Amino acid sequence: MSVCRPARCLFSKASSLPKSAPSAPHPRRPFHTTTSRSGRRRRPHYPSIKAEDLALLNQAAEVQYPKYDTSETALLAKKYTPAQIAAIKAAESALDPRDIITQGQTRTDPWKLPYEDDMSEVDPVTDHAEKLTAADIPGPKTFREANEVESDEAITLIASENMAKLYPNGVPDDMTDKEKQHLEDAMHAALTQASLDPRASYTSKNPKAMEALADPRHSTILPDLPRLENRMAKQTRRLSTEEQEDPRQKRLLQQMSWDKDKLKFLRIKTLVSHGVTNQTRMGKINSMYFLTIAGNENGLLGVGEGKSTEPEEGRKQSVMAAIRNMRPIPRYEGRTIYGDLEKKVGATKVQLFSRPPGFGLRVQHLIFELARAAGLHDLSARTPRSRNKMNVIKATWEALCNQRLPDEIARGRGKKLVDVRKVYYGGSVH
Repeated sequence: MSVCRPARCLFSKASSLPKSAPSAPHPRRPFHTTTSRSGRRRRPHYPSIKAEDLALLNQAAEVQYPKYDTSETALLAKKYTPAQIAAIKAAESALDPRDIITQGQTRTDPWKLPYEDDMSEVDPVTDHAEKLTAADIPGPKTFREANEVESDEAITLIASENMAKLYPNGVPDDMTDKEKQHLEDAMHAALTQASLDPRASYTSKNPKAMEALADPRHSTILPDLPRLENRMAKQTRRLSTEEQEDPRQKRLLQQMSWDKDKLKFLRIKTLVSHGVTNQTRMGKINSMYFLTIAGNENGLLGVGEGKSTEPEEGRKQSVMAAIRNMRPIPRYEGRTIYGDLEKKVGATKVQLFSRPPGFGLRVQHLIFELARAAGLHDLSARTPRSRNKMNVIKATWEALCNQRLPDEIARGRGKKLVDVRKVYYGGSVH
């Protein structure tokens, strides 16, 4: 921390004279060279525009964005309704042409788009072409297979069109060896593409029908946006039918009469994972231990354990066990527990307390995950003794599953439910 500011305040107070003194107090002098905030020149948030530049902007705005004349307004009246014309005029009056010129500049940042598009035309790469049907072809729509002579003529014509796209000004006379090789490769590719064109296999007397053969808009399998096709993408891409189905998961779904879609809505989280060692006569066997919870956030909660020498195998075992062990959790008003709970597992004791609406989950992180997976929203807890993670999770789960409901207490005491609520909640009914 700098001592300049405290020292300046202290010396200025000590050197100042009382108001009754005839002489003025000594000026306060800071101990650093930075200009004081009051003495600094304030910088404007926006750059100021000079008068001559403003005149040029007005001229450019009038040239690029002229106002509508009477003839253009009459043309607009033929296409738009009076309400639409009024909306157009209101929008143009709200926009200042000078702002469009000053702010609508071409982007120069590294994240700009690699192309300029006014959205007036269809881009064959980024836009999906509109599909056409046979009704869009004028004239007869009959085809027949082309003979050898017609096929050769069509291949020659199509190959010439493809070569004309590569060399619009004609093939140059003086060419290097590399350019000649490139020309031969282009001719071979053009002939191959022409031989595969449907116009080389079929012919028709209607030229529009012939054009429809090569138009992708008439194809029933019109391709979508271009996909990335390379070796790595093909190796990593797997169809849904090729997914390896886990036999444990299949057996679990059969036991619970569920489908795979229900598993997607479960909240599954591994809370404890550590290594364990089993001493045998063959030596020490190291393995991984996992403790996982599973819940649907709507009154179901389960805890499962798994252990294996392979970490992924042990985690799968714990997940399947947690789903299989899911039990219903009673919830008061769908948000908290019924009264206060206490459970002891080993040296760990967990105390859970019901709370009013909006209280939230003010518990430690392990109990927080259990409460969120079970669908509890208002809860507080204490762990006054040992805080072993596994015992805390098991004690909390058993306490939530073994709650005493008010109707059970009422039946045991032979009283009405409305009388038990006040006693059960200590006179505070939320």
